[in-house]
Amino acid sequence: MGLVERSAALARRLLPERMLEGVDRRLLSTGILLSAEEYVGICLLLSLVGGAVAGVLGLLLLSPPLLPPLFLLGLLGTFLLGTFGVPPYLTQRRAARLERELPDALRQMASTLRAGMSIDVAMEEVAKSGYGILSAEFERALAEVRRGRPLVEALWALSVRSGSPLCERAFGLLIEGIERGVALADVLQAVARDIGEVHALQRERKAATTQQVLFLVAVSLFASPFILGLTVSIGGAGGGVRMPEGMDLIVLGYTLIQASLCALAVGIVRYGKVSKGLTFLLPFAVASAAVFRLSGFLV
Repeated sequence: MGLVERSAALARRLLPERMLEGVDRRLLSTGILLSAEEYVGICLLLSLVGGAVAGVLGLLLLSPPLLPPLFLLGLLGTFLLGTFGVPPYLTQRRAARLERELPDALRQMASTLRAGMSIDVAMEEVAKSGYGILSAEFERALAEVRRGRPLVEALWALSVRSGSPLCERAFGLLIEGIERGVALADVLQAVARDIGEVHALQRERKAATTQQVLFLVAVSLFASPFILGLTVSIGGAGGGVRMPEGMDLIVLGYTLIQASLCALAVGIVRYGKVSKGLTFLLPFAVASAAVFRLSGFLV
């Protein structure tokens, strides 16, 4: 039995079945061809590496008494990040690629339908075209139809696997058009136009919020940690009074809290959701802590 199989068996024994089912659902939209047990087992192995790295960094940059708690924190943080953070991130990236190719694919399907072809032929044309993972998803849906699965169910499964609200809406309208027998070419053309407008609004939002995001990043990742690190290292902001014992850890904690809050603010400003900022928590915290310690080394 290999290392991955052993870790998968350990994951089955340690974690509840409901949690593994949730991980399996999240992996459905990532393109990762692993079972939930195998993926969680790999996360368990990587968490040991993360804990060891966190402990070594704590020993080198902070103080030896902090090695055990930092090891546990790194172990737990790596496991939670791999299990609950990486799949949503991969799903988001994959959904963005699907959404980028979807309008052109829908317009091609509409042109094929107007030429008198069936919906199966239109899907096959998209599967043979160069739309990346979207073509692969259409090919998978066609393979399911050839094995006897109803077309509506295959399209619905495709929309669920996409992990994209836009794709779910588009395929939901397509399924509704198939069930009601309306002109699918007009439906596909309208949906493609709507998706293009949504993409235009998203680009405008990013352009309008770029300045605010850059300000938050500059303050939380560079300016504030650097100034606070210099102040603590010099020992009193130029007043000649030494900092109390442990003040550097308190200021470091404040820096990490500030970086975390700025990460959440980036999620609100750029995407309009606090949950989007959770993906920036770890990078912001690591970068701010590194700048804080780097300023101390410069002194």
